[in-house]
Formats: sequence, structure tokens, C-alpha cells
Amino acid sequence: MPIKHLASKPKKLVVGAIVKMNTSDGAKDATVIKVGKFNVNLDTNHPLAGQALNFSIAIHDVREATAEEIAHGHVHGIGGYHH
Repeated sequence: MPIKHLASKPKKLVVGAIVKMNTSDGAKDATVIKVGKFNVNLDTNHPLAGQALNFSIAIHDVREATAEEIAHGHVHGIGGYHH
């Protein structure tokens, strides 16, 4: 990508820097993987893409599904559904 098309950039572009690039959907984060004189190569994957993620969870409550949840085929949660 041409460096001039970046939405934001640090004073000195270095590999590993996080920058914002302009897209048709607005500014998106990207990681610099190569810096040239006029262009920069970017990785637009999420920083955790490809990483093994481990979570520690605790289940605090279990309840029966309501008739409405069964009829709709999904959980509505606290306060009803919002769809």
C-alpha cells in the first residue's frame, strides 16, 4: 500500500508497528510487515490470528430454557431478546 494512503502512521514506520489504513469501510488497523521507500506491506489479520487461545471459565448458573427460547431456537438472556 502506498504510505501516503495510510490514515495514521508513526513518525518512523517500522516492522511490527500498528497503523490505520483507509478502506471503503473506514479506517482499519493493520500491522506493518515490510517498509519500502514509498510503499508498505501490511498484515490486516487480527493480532491473535493463528494463536492458540486458552480460556479459564466458571459456570455460575444453569437454568431451563423458556418456552419462548425453545420456540425461537436460541437463548434470549437477561432482559429478553434483541433481534
